[in-house]
Amino acid sequence: MDVPTRIAQVLTPHLGANTADAVARHLCAKHGVVGEGPVDPAVLTALQETIRRGLVAFVGAERADELARLCFRGNR
Repeated sequence: MDVPTRIAQVLTPHLGANTADAVARHLCAKHGVVGEGPVDPAVLTALQETIRRGLVAFVGAERADELARLCFRGNR
């Protein structure tokens, strides 16, 4: 499963399918993560932090940390 799809899958229950997909694709493009294949771990860390910060307003800090980690489970 590619990174944007995994992120959207994790975020859908919290943001809705359309918003989760748009957020995942936008942020991945912004960080240069496209398609399947190896991604620099530093880029994934930066992407995870961007997602975490964006989620705080929607789900609170603790849940944002958890969801951001879940988005990248198995990708490192």
